Amino acid sequence: MKYKKLVNLILFVLALAIAVIIARDFVQNRGGKHIENPYAFDVSEYRKVDPAEILYQEEKVLQLKVDEPKGIDYRNGVIYIIADSSLIQLNLQGQMLNEIKLDGAPTALAADEQLWVALKNQVVALGSDGTEMQRWNDFGPRSVITSLAVSPKFVYVADAGNRLVYQYSHQGELHQQIGERDEDKAVPGFVVPSPCFDVDLSEEGYLWAVNPGRHSLENFNADGAMRSSWTASSVKTEGFSGCCNPAHMAIMAENAFVTSEKGIVRVKIYDQHGKYIGVVASPDMFDEDAKAPDVCVDEEGRVILLDFSRKQVRVFKPKNNE
Repeated sequence: MKYKKLVNLILFVLALAIAVIIARDFVQNRGGKHIENPYAFDVSEYRKVDPAEILYQEEKVLQLKVDEPKGIDYRNGVIYIIADSSLIQLNLQGQMLNEIKLDGAPTALAADEQLWVALKNQVVALGSDGTEMQRWNDFGPRSVITSLAVSPKFVYVADAGNRLVYQYSHQGELHQQIGERDEDKAVPGFVVPSPCFDVDLSEEGYLWAVNPGRHSLENFNADGAMRSSWTASSVKTEGFSGCCNPAHMAIMAENAFVTSEKGIVRVKIYDQHGKYIGVVASPDMFDEDAKAPDVCVDEEGRVILLDFSRKQVRVFKPKNNE
């Protein structure tokens, strides 16, 4: 009897082992397991850029000693960087000129006669030595200030949280909200799925704002009405793709645009009408998981990037300047 029970036990264990082997083999080799997804979108080919389209070359790299760079601007030979809880001033050789400690984490910067800094949902105006000149009222809990632009009369504040651009006097008086959907003014409304919402001013002082969810740049009159716009929606090099691009932009001489994209990270130039001109920095010049770099330009036509992942200021000059 004991012998029979032992045989049955051995047979049971063998059967169980065979069942486990069969099940494992089925799972590992079931139909379609090792077949690539035919619907997967492969963007690798769009990361490639024809070398003939790359119009700039990297001239210098300035390594920053910061933990979290946030934004960059340029004025009169000085590079301004917000990082951690500071506003840092460098010359073009990378030498530290000044560091101003801030009482919060900065989110946006505009260098003018005064230094304008956003602290998430506040705007502060500083003197060149860091003296606080003004501090405006809190913009509210939904506010996420992502960009500032300053004209002789106004300060424009891009608020990604509320999907609006505010036009203020230099004394902090609100003149108007720009960008709210308005059919009478032909304003479609800003689509801002993420905190990437940039503004700048043309040579004539007109406001340009990125409408990232529409892959558009929009130009506004002084009364907030739409003046013009252009769109470049394409996964190819000459267009913008993804949920919300361009992530950053700056206006160059002759009202040309330099743009920076996330996803397929690249920096490009467009003319004042939105015609694609060429590439400043191609995707292979950035780390694989890099964010879109912030951008500004100097008076020599150089494009200055803030590379967030490498914590570097990277200066690119036109190849025809050799």
